[in-house]
Amino acid sequence: MAAIGIIGCGQNGTEHARELIALGAEIVACYDPMHASAEALAAETGAEIFASSDALLASPLLDAVYLTTHHDSHKPLTIAAAKHGKKIFLEKPMAITEADCSAIVEAIDHSGIGCFTGFKFRYYPLVQKASELITSPTLITAHVLDMRWPDEGWANDPVRGGGNVISQGCHAIDLVCELARSLPTSVIADGGNLHHPALAIWDTLSLTIRFVSGAIANVVIADAGASPVTSKFSVQLFDGERSLHLHDRLTQLSYVNHDRATSFTDVSEAGYREIDRAFLRWLDDETLPHPDHYAGYRAQMILFRAIESAQRGAAVTLA
Repeated sequence: MAAIGIIGCGQNGTEHARELIALGAEIVACYDPMHASAEALAAETGAEIFASSDALLASPLLDAVYLTTHHDSHKPLTIAAAKHGKKIFLEKPMAITEADCSAIVEAIDHSGIGCFTGFKFRYYPLVQKASELITSPTLITAHVLDMRWPDEGWANDPVRGGGNVISQGCHAIDLVCELARSLPTSVIADGGNLHHPALAIWDTLSLTIRFVSGAIANVVIADAGASPVTSKFSVQLFDGERSLHLHDRLTQLSYVNHDRATSFTDVSEAGYREIDRAFLRWLDDETLPHPDHYAGYRAQMILFRAIESAQRGAAVTLA
């Protein structure tokens, strides 16, 4: 039975803990600077509450640690976990600055311990079905459109959360890269702050990614309001003969092959459970982490280069 520690006992940490227990893992340790959150998780899971993240990471009881904290804490926590030799599940986004992302990758690579990035959308059943139906898309469109985030929310804080584009956009970027099955080569974008003038954040971004395969992906990220038709998350794939649309939070799939239409439904939203299942497999048999820390890094770098493109008014090459 895998012994897991949770640092960050809010909604994400609690959801992961529940799924891990259902999959047969044991939550043996937890820490949160908000002690009430740690107490609530400990009461539910039986985990020991640690007085600090350092004390938890130094514990010999742990096989691995989940880092489900505010984004600005990801760098110091990941570096500390790597130094202690703990395998890591790092919630998205990897970090909200380029320097922090680079430091995280360097620490993980140096330690050799490996890291999962929390891109749960890859594990939605209908996302995997879409990847089977259209294996070489030439055009992808995607959006993550949310209701307006409150100015006072931590995820909109320029330091702790980075705002909608940086905090949430990585989900869409990772998903289109995964479905394109090709390396991104350039990005061109426009956007800015359209709804939060008091905050130094980006809340709207429209970008186009070009891939080695020749495929193009158009992605829109904003908290301008959720679509009344397709919902917050929407992805479409086209290959010249076939097309499909993932919508209703990726629980509905509409597929057209020439003139024949088919629909699929899976309302389980099983992303949490399936990515946690994959993490436990990695602990058990040393399969490669998927998605790994390079996926987390790639998604953030594309967003940073897209913002650079919007500021410069020109396409930017992706290294």
